[in-house]
Amino acid sequence: MSVGTGQEREVRRVGVGAVELVAEPRVDRSLLTLKANLRDRVVLYLLAIVLAAQTADIVTTSTALADHRYVEENPLFRVLLAHSPLAAYTVKLLAVMGLALLAVGYLRGRRVAAALCLAAAVSLSAPLLNFALLRG
Repeated sequence: MSVGTGQEREVRRVGVGAVELVAEPRVDRSLLTLKANLRDRVVLYLLAIVLAAQTADIVTTSTALADHRYVEENPLFRVLLAHSPLAAYTVKLLAVMGLALLAVGYLRGRRVAAALCLAAAVSLSAPLLNFALLRG
């Protein structure tokens, strides 16, 4: 008997059945976001600016260091440059572009554009500073 209702509970026997559990397909949202962002021309332009600025930084840095009037101030990069300049510049490009692609894969809309604008501004500052040091 159910408490407070005055009605009896009905109990029905149900036959044993098979239940199949099917997992829903997992959707990788970061891949969808990456594809959507790479269709955006602004994102592509900003990625190109970051890559071009990093390349310009490598050229101006190697030019300044070849002159032997300047030394690399970044202690981690200085160690890499001492062992292998090609490896150092490769690590630098891979790290920057990897971080940019992570931003493109996880950020959407205005956030990805803002992050890439910031990356482009910071990336452009290094070769401009190097160029100013070389000219003056």
